[in-house]
Amino acid sequence: MKTYLIIATLSSTLASTLFATPVASPLQGAATATPPVPPAPVVPPVPPAPKLSAVERGSLTISADRTGRIASSKKTLVRFEPEAFGGTVTVVKVVALPGPVKAGAVIAELKGKDFEKTINDLRVQVAESTERLAVLQEEQSLSRVAEVTALERAERSVFLSDQKLKLSREYYFPRDLDVASLRHKSQADSLKDQGDELAQLERMYSDATLESETKDIVLGRSRRAMERGQAFFAYGQKDYALFQSVEHPNNVREIEDTMKYTQQGLDQLRIRQRMQVINTRLALASTERSLEDSKIRLGKLETDGKNMTVTAPVGGLMSINVPDPGEIVNQRSVMATIVDPNALEITGTLDLNSLRVLEAGSKVDVWISSRPELVGSAVIDEITPMGTPEGEGASYPFVASVRSSDGASLSGWPLGAEAHIVAKKDLPNCILVDNKAIKAEKGKWSVSLWVDGKKVETEIRVGATDGKKTQVISGLSPGDQVVMPDA
Repeated sequence: MKTYLIIATLSSTLASTLFATPVASPLQGAATATPPVPPAPVVPPVPPAPKLSAVERGSLTISADRTGRIASSKKTLVRFEPEAFGGTVTVVKVVALPGPVKAGAVIAELKGKDFEKTINDLRVQVAESTERLAVLQEEQSLSRVAEVTALERAERSVFLSDQKLKLSREYYFPRDLDVASLRHKSQADSLKDQGDELAQLERMYSDATLESETKDIVLGRSRRAMERGQAFFAYGQKDYALFQSVEHPNNVREIEDTMKYTQQGLDQLRIRQRMQVINTRLALASTERSLEDSKIRLGKLETDGKNMTVTAPVGGLMSINVPDPGEIVNQRSVMATIVDPNALEITGTLDLNSLRVLEAGSKVDVWISSRPELVGSAVIDEITPMGTPEGEGASYPFVASVRSSDGASLSGWPLGAEAHIVAKKDLPNCILVDNKAIKAEKGKWSVSLWVDGKKVETEIRVGATDGKKTQVISGLSPGDQVVMPDA
């Protein structure tokens, strides 16, 4: 239409110019020529109205279509995990083949270096520890009897010492002092008697007419007895002084110390017996613990011996990772992986738009592009709340458990294949605008709003979209007219 208007306008202008300008006739002279007529003014064309789209309120159906991988949700790893044996283990024979397997089926046979010698030595150690424990228990019983006897003897000694100390203080100590005093007095009296007797004899024989020889004999004997009595009395005096100052205090101290030491011996005996009881109990506990540890290790070694024949703990589909015969098997190495083909799950990632539709517990449809006859459903079990950067957004790992569409077995579903999960969601009462009317630039969205015959650029906030319509969070109202880009 614009092209035709321009051509028509140019034709009209040219015709006006041509017809308005007089053509000089050859018969007319220059003096008789008609003056030129000015051209008519050009009127600009009126631009047509732009194509508009109305903002409306309605429901929006959004969908999510994500891919993931099919895997088994029940995976059993068959590991070689010796509990006690630390020697080298090698493969003797690989029995099973990859594929279906029944629980209890033999996968491989292994052999441990010096395993039999190790387990036999441990059995001997358990037997020795058992005998050692029995000996300690018998020694403990005998020790208790001996301790009772020793304690009775010590307590008897304390009783006798205490009794002797009491008797000594009440009787023997005063008696010994009195006896010593009496002995000393007796010696003094005897010496005095001897002196008196000698004096009497001397008086008697001074007037006597006896033979001088008889007189000398009697007086000499008396004088010699007197000399001996004086000498003994001197020693008696010294003995009495020493008894009072040294011997008697020492006797008292000795009896008191005997009582003290006897009591201390009883106290120490009780302490030693308590310590002996503790030491015996610790020795018994240590021996019992050592025996128990040996029994536990023996049990583990016997379990290791059984585990040298590797079997499938469950049934299912099995892949084998057993080394070749003669090669070494590392501890905790995975010998086989067994999965349940009827317990399937889909793992993958969701983008931010998918999170508008899907959440934990959402039910989705499942289809496999390479096997279109296999269809079913799944339930989202888990969505990781923290995503990882991916392009301009983020990806959120998910796990969904698979159900077959008719309750049939899932064993025919190909593990590892790519699967699609599809779901839809209705958003009611939305303000909707045509996708083509939205312009995006530097993370902002805007539309050209038609107001009073003019375009007004208006920034908006958008939400979900179904590919044709977009949800407007703010910036527009139902009934607003927006300019379409192809107007």
